[in-house]
Amino acid sequence: MESTEFVRTYLSPLGPMRMLGGAPALDLANTLHWRDGSEVDFIPSYQDMLAFCTPAQLLSDDEGRALRRLAGHHGSVAGKVHLEVLKLRQALKSWLTVSARNLNHEMAPGEIALHRIREAIARAGGTAGFGDILTITSDSANEAIHLPLRRSAAAAALLVLFPPANDIRQCEADHCGGFFINDSRSKPRRWCSMDGCGNRAKAARYRLAHRKSIA
Repeated sequence: MESTEFVRTYLSPLGPMRMLGGAPALDLANTLHWRDGSEVDFIPSYQDMLAFCTPAQLLSDDEGRALRRLAGHHGSVAGKVHLEVLKLRQALKSWLTVSARNLNHEMAPGEIALHRIREAIARAGGTAGFGDILTITSDSANEAIHLPLRRSAAAAALLVLFPPANDIRQCEADHCGGFFINDSRSKPRRWCSMDGCGNRAKAARYRLAHRKSIA
């Protein structure tokens, strides 16, 4: 039975996106998602990225508000940071594609995917120490605007270096592709959500079986 506990949600211009990955890095990967047969990007701008980072627990409310003000005056820097987050996301998805328990691992060599994500994390950290990655410690607006990138890189590093005890899986529903930590206590979890992808998959199977029965 699916848990009824509160699920953090990013209210994007494209509609709500629930934090179903089980880890901030997985939620970041899931911002490039399949919905209704089309691939959609839930963080197409720096401002959208900030709005996502709060429910994803990568930024506090106060940090998000401060960075929105700064980004309004430093659009060029914010744009470059946003682009680096997208590169990190792509590297993360490449690693997840060869790491997810229920996928065909012949799609790409795992070592290549891991090398890509390490490079992206290194670019995000720059010359900052780990403490600087996690907090706003600089008076420089340029450095502060990099905080979402550094937090995202830290979340990716934690996922790669200290993988969860439960395996990472990819939603088996058609046109989804979301990644999540399999936290099921009985049989492996197949969908990112039972009330969404799970119900749609069961409905599709029912329609197919019904068509075959009357054929």
